Amino acid sequence: MGTALVLFVLCALLPGCVAVGTDVGSTAPPSTTPPAGDGATPAEERMARAIFDRVNAERTARGLAPVGWSDQLAAVARSWSESMAQSGRFEHQDIGEVLGSGDVEGLRAMGENIATSSAAVPAGVLHVGWMRSDEHRVNVLNPGFDRLGIGVVCAADGSVWATQEFGRTASADLPAIASQTPPQEPIARPAEDGPGCG
Repeated sequence: MGTALVLFVLCALLPGCVAVGTDVGSTAPPSTTPPAGDGATPAEERMARAIFDRVNAERTARGLAPVGWSDQLAAVARSWSESMAQSGRFEHQDIGEVLGSGDVEGLRAMGENIATSSAAVPAGVLHVGWMRSDEHRVNVLNPGFDRLGIGVVCAADGSVWATQEFGRTASADLPAIASQTPPQEPIARPAEDGPGCG
């Protein structure tokens, strides 16, 4: 696979990795269908689907409810990955601002994970990197989230940019957003394989 530099921003060091709002509508956004994972689907969408499936495998293995796919969170994630790829700046967006915008509706809280690699890597590398990072694992395994959207960008220079946007629907009967770090092991999907940009 060659050497690739994969970076993960630690949420504990940056404000805005988890945002909670209270003034939202009462209608919960519907869970929608994630992108297909077949060969006819663009690589970036296949990677997003593979990461989504791995997140739910991790949650199920630890006795947590799976998250539903959210088209609106996926659009936010995709837009942010595109913005990072274009600017070359690897940083979180202000998800408190996103939560208060018209881009997402019916959500009371959001959490964000981002990753980048200087070279093409498969979806499994991104997933395992997030699972091995305490701050990112808090979002992946958070019982307070019930929606997820993922946006992956394969840039022209060969780099990969990925964003996970987790959400909590306003009307959901869920535990509070957790801040405790779940143990790293066991990782249910530790293989660093899957679809990639190539």
